[in-house]
Amino acid sequence: MAYKSTCLDKVALDEPIFVLRAQDKIAPIVIRTWITLARWFGVPETKRDEAERCAEAMEKWHTRKIPD
Repeated sequence: MAYKSTCLDKVALDEPIFVLRAQDKIAPIVIRTWITLARWFGVPETKRDEAERCAEAMEKWHTRKIPD
């Protein structure tokens, strides 16, 4: 099976990251806020579209709840 690279491949071992899960009801809202800010900062449309698809997929996730 071929290895598919992701954005996580670029993360340094000591680099702080923040993970949003599909089950988190707040996650799509956070992503769409990021999309708005990304537009202001000139992030390419392809990257913003990818984020929107992720937010949409999260909203369809079968188990959603407030983070515990």
